[in-house]
Amino acid sequence: MAKHDELPKRSRWLPLLALLAVLSWFLVIAMLIRLNLTDGSAIRWRLLFAVVAFITGITTFGSLERWLELPGLTVEGTLGVWLFLVTVAMIPAPTGTLLDPPDIPVYTLMLFAVFLCVAAICRPIIAVLSRRWITLRAWALDNRRVRREAYECGIFVATVLALAALRTLDPIKFIALAVILVLIEILFLSLIGLERA
Repeated sequence: MAKHDELPKRSRWLPLLALLAVLSWFLVIAMLIRLNLTDGSAIRWRLLFAVVAFITGITTFGSLERWLELPGLTVEGTLGVWLFLVTVAMIPAPTGTLLDPPDIPVYTLMLFAVFLCVAAICRPIIAVLSRRWITLRAWALDNRRVRREAYECGIFVATVLALAALRTLDPIKFIALAVILVLIEILFLSLIGLERA
């Protein structure tokens, strides 16, 4: 009986968390548009923006983790969103390619943030689609597979951006990269068993 009472209590907080996440996103976007956070003198605004970006990540991915039972999503999503928003808002955009020494740290931080963000965004989508469309229950509830596929999406987007930063991206490389990742996933699915985690 205690378990039945516990589930409604946990789900009661989800609409409030979702509303807080929407409000946080509005505030973050408004601050990005209205404020010049690359200016080093705006320390108070920078600190406020960093706090709001952190709250945005926690409320967004915390509610998704609880709703879909995806362990670790809050940590990955919050870190990714926070790094991405802080990098975009506070660090001046690089002017050279990925291999130009002054711009390497900015590109590296941005690519890591994009990887985490895309993986955290794709993971709930893959989980929902799996539970809705895959008839074999063991496959549908395999959280390890969902996490791996989300990471593959993050790697794909980060690699595409890295190629673009090197100014070597073309349609053939884009398609080849997508085909390679699909083949790797097929190999994983054929060789690795299922594990509900």
